[in-house]
Amino acid sequence: MKKYLVLLSCAFALAVSCNKMDSNYRDYIDEHQTYSPKVENLAARSAEVGSLTLRWSLPESSLPQTMEIVYAESSTVSETIVVDKLITAYTFSGLKEQGYSFRIYTKDVFGNRSVPVVHDFNPIPHREGNDSGDGYDDDPKWFDLDYDWNANN
Repeated sequence: MKKYLVLLSCAFALAVSCNKMDSNYRDYIDEHQTYSPKVENLAARSAEVGSLTLRWSLPESSLPQTMEIVYAESSTVSETIVVDKLITAYTFSGLKEQGYSFRIYTKDVFGNRSVPVVHDFNPIPHREGNDSGDGYDDDPKWFDLDYDWNANN
């Protein structure tokens, strides 16, 4: 009987002591999102070998102010493009005929980056994985960077 009383007392003490475990970090939690939201619907198309146009949708938020695009041809060779405004498309030219990994970030006014949207594409027309085969060659507006594809489709 003594064992059950000790066991019951320990279980009660454990339950009571864990009840306010959140209190030591609750004061530091900000109820507002502290990072910039990521872009969505990333797609790529190649009009000619060595050229690649990326398109995406911007998040529905006022937090993002600028963008950063990182593209890598290998694990050791990469380049970063910093864009001082929000855009929905970017065209790369002069790329080699190989696979590239692209990471697109949005950044807020404090410099907080979003979670990256990562995708691998090849700068080769009609290459599988580049969203080819859906008749985009017949629509030259897809490659027009000033055309707001997301608002018109």
